[in-house]
Amino acid sequence: MVKAWLSSRPRPGAVWGVVSAGLTSGRARALIVRVCACAWFLVLGAASFRAVSGLLADIAAGRASPGAWTAVLSEGCIALFYTIICCIMLLRPEPVSRAVGLGPALLALAGSYGAWLIPLLPRGPELPALAAASAAILVFSEVLIVYTLLSLGRSFSLIPQARKLVTSGPYAIVRHPLYLVEEAAIAGVLLQYAWFAALPFLVLHVAVQIRRMQLEEAVLLKTFPEYAAYVRRTPRLLPGVW
Repeated sequence: MVKAWLSSRPRPGAVWGVVSAGLTSGRARALIVRVCACAWFLVLGAASFRAVSGLLADIAAGRASPGAWTAVLSEGCIALFYTIICCIMLLRPEPVSRAVGLGPALLALAGSYGAWLIPLLPRGPELPALAAASAAILVFSEVLIVYTLLSLGRSFSLIPQARKLVTSGPYAIVRHPLYLVEEAAIAGVLLQYAWFAALPFLVLHVAVQIRRMQLEEAVLLKTFPEYAAYVRRTPRLLPGVW
């Protein structure tokens, strides 16, 4: 009887095989990616909130620089941006279509996180007027980034994917408003850096983002028949230009 019971039990290897198959199924894989993405943006948001807290502490202690309040507003927008993305990643539905292959994913990473390389560039001359212009562009752009992200809602994605076609709000003006205001923010930051390094960086980053736009549009055209009419009536990035 004991021998029969032992022979009826699944082997450990077989059990692990069933578990592995479950973990690598499409639904489980999507859940793992969703949880990891939420955790990542939660960490980024927490880091930004901590930066805001440190800036406020410096202001209260009288150790703050003249542009401290601008930095608080800017960093606060960044923290809000990451928090919203975390919520979207958690609540958004699965895509109905997506770009395939490793290339679109690598482009998404390069476009999304390439700006983190900016502090490695050589700094430009410290001119008060230039610093003020940089701060003003950065804060204005980040407010628009948050507004555009809220307009996009649960259709947001880093890698080219299709969930729901959004054509209202800023998307009624241009097809890729989020990319537009993100590049404006990066350009504002780059005003503080040496032009011979900042300009090639901006050109390269814009080239990466344009390719991301093209890949996204290919996915949307394949998924939503009405997207072709939207493309004909709405400029890609600059109203009246392109």
